[in-house]
Amino acid sequence: MTDKHYVDAVKLIGHMNAQKKQLREELNFAKREGETAWADDLRSKMEIYSDLIEKVGVGKFDPDPPQQPDIKLWSKVKHKHHPSWGIGIFQEFSKKKDKALILWPDRKGMFGDRVIGYCQVEKLHKVEGEEV
Repeated sequence: MTDKHYVDAVKLIGHMNAQKKQLREELNFAKREGETAWADDLRSKMEIYSDLIEKVGVGKFDPDPPQQPDIKLWSKVKHKHHPSWGIGIFQEFSKKKDKALILWPDRKGMFGDRVIGYCQVEKLHKVEGEEV
């Protein structure tokens, strides 16, 4: 699957707990009716839900962190969505490493000064051999 789908772990766990509750009610009915094969099948399904709830709860299926281009201090970068910004110079990553502080020498601020700001890492790409 190429598209990533992000889900709310709390909502997913809530849904699985509700499904488990329903299975528990069916299990009680199956026991009262003496349906041991059905009861065994329901127990197996409940174990699967329990395992999934535990794995989602500890972050087993959390999204991967953003991939960082191979950039380091003074690397030259371009913004994928704003080519008019020209070439920027990497300064540092944010604490979460999902954003990069970039100096944009070709962009001018309100007072004609250089622009520096954070950009999402996945929107940057490293450029080689181009002059700033």
